Amino acid sequence: MITTIIATIVALGVLVTVHEFGHYWVAKRCGVRVLRFSVGFGRSLYTWKDKSGTEFCVAAIPLGGYVKMLDGREKQLSATEQSEAFDRKTVGQRFAIVAAGPGINFIFAAIVYTLISMIGVQKAIPVVDELPSQTAAKIRLPAEFVSFDGREMFSWERISIAMVDAIGDKTTVQVGLRPLESNVVNKIAIPVPKELVADISPLVAFGIKPWSPPVEAKLARIVTGGVAEAAGLLVGDKVVAVNSQPVADWAEFVSVIKGAYGSSTDLTVERLGITQTITIVPETRQAPDGPYGFIGVAPFVEPLPPELVRTIQENPVKALLVGVERTIEMSWLTVESIGKMISGVLSPENLSGPLTIAKVAGDSANSGWYAYLSFIAYLSVSLGVLNLLPIPVLDGGHLVFFAFEWLIGRPVPEQVQIQGIRIGMALLMGLMFFAFYNDLMRL
Repeated sequence: MITTIIATIVALGVLVTVHEFGHYWVAKRCGVRVLRFSVGFGRSLYTWKDKSGTEFCVAAIPLGGYVKMLDGREKQLSATEQSEAFDRKTVGQRFAIVAAGPGINFIFAAIVYTLISMIGVQKAIPVVDELPSQTAAKIRLPAEFVSFDGREMFSWERISIAMVDAIGDKTTVQVGLRPLESNVVNKIAIPVPKELVADISPLVAFGIKPWSPPVEAKLARIVTGGVAEAAGLLVGDKVVAVNSQPVADWAEFVSVIKGAYGSSTDLTVERLGITQTITIVPETRQAPDGPYGFIGVAPFVEPLPPELVRTIQENPVKALLVGVERTIEMSWLTVESIGKMISGVLSPENLSGPLTIAKVAGDSANSGWYAYLSFIAYLSVSLGVLNLLPIPVLDGGHLVFFAFEWLIGRPVPEQVQIQGIRIGMALLMGLMFFAFYNDLMRL
């Protein structure tokens, strides 16, 4: 919980600061007087002023921020102040100031992706263990996943992104598979699902099961307060049978336990060379496809052999290109996902709120620097895209007003802007409520 809280505050604090700094920096370049730069909302925790009189503030609720500028629509301006007011600047300057917030989020994401590519990371080579049942092609499995729709693939992460991109746009897609210990790449067509429901991974939706080396059913961790601890299981125990039926590995053990929810189950375990039987009743939990058994244990996992691990690292120039390309790709994926939610291809239940963001922040921080930086970069992209939506209240809504002002040669009537902001606020609150509801349902 502490990791989750810290990871969330750091991620949101950095991204809000970056976003608001974009507005602040361009406003200063355009000669606008900035009155206040706040990271967070609510009660001020710490404030200070710079030489120009701008008050910088860190507030108690780290779910946003704002830059307050001198504006003639809010107070009577003196002759000196008029030249420094936001509303007295040209349409182009105001457009640039507002667009700078989302713009710097994209730049920041590209920088983070560039940094990740330069540092390099080890990734498990994507190996397929099972193909969709509709696929008639005979390919020797396990096989390395080499390409998807003509694009080279180097990790399951990239494959999942490509799959989401294809859902709803195509009926079939060509994938390249190379059986292990072979140099021949086989290309086959696999069906593309018509939609992606909530809490189902793209791999599951496509009917593809990743391969992993067998893991023995030896306990490395036992959840405190769980049914396994209550039954007397200990770290180091090796499960050799369930209800007198031998289990070959961890996957088989988990499969049996999942089907034994609420039922008294006998586990035959080896402990310090001695075999004994422990009776346990798996806890019943709910999943989208029904109930399953859970006892709260985790296995010892050996590192992958070197031949199944790939180091992905680029030189600075190539890394910069990768960073920009990845930012564009993730921006387009976000835009497409919004469109597919509206059209029904992606379930609206995929929309996430602050609780899910916090959970992912904590999980990624626990997974290591690569996962956490990737999360921050993608969150920065999402913040940039969402702020550009043409909804009054958001930056995109203001940009629409400025575009109309440029086209018709005069500002959009203030009453129209006020009504637009009310509608935008209602829409935004509705989306936030729905996202929060989804978060609670996931819990």
